[in-house]
Amino acid sequence: MAILNFQLVVSGDLASAQDATRTALEAADFTITDKGDHWKAAHGSIAKTMFQGFITSKDSLREVLDVKFVDLGGTVQVDLHRPIFQAGGGDDDGLVQVRLYDAYKDAVGQVASELQQKGLLVSEKI
Repeated sequence: MAILNFQLVVSGDLASAQDATRTALEAADFTITDKGDHWKAAHGSIAKTMFQGFITSKDSLREVLDVKFVDLGGTVQVDLHRPIFQAGGGDDDGLVQVRLYDAYKDAVGQVASELQQKGLLVSEKI
């Protein structure tokens, strides 16, 4: 499975960048779990993704991101990383992986767009 790493740079201090990122992830239908030094952001159904594979609806496609923050002094780097061990689908013939890749790019693009609309996005690597 492909490893996906996305990077956003958000203006402001660490607390405000985290608040804005949480709001943007939740607007993209992610549920946030605080893991101490990082967050886990999850969306969709693992069962549907595993057993329905390519035919899973976009809303049900399982997406999981590890979210870490690096305070750069005036801006904050937000690292969004797809864990390497994540289910693709029972009928995984490559099409599911392409669909997952596109889903991740779209989801992170939604987060970046939300931050851009608030005037907080400094840069992005998607």
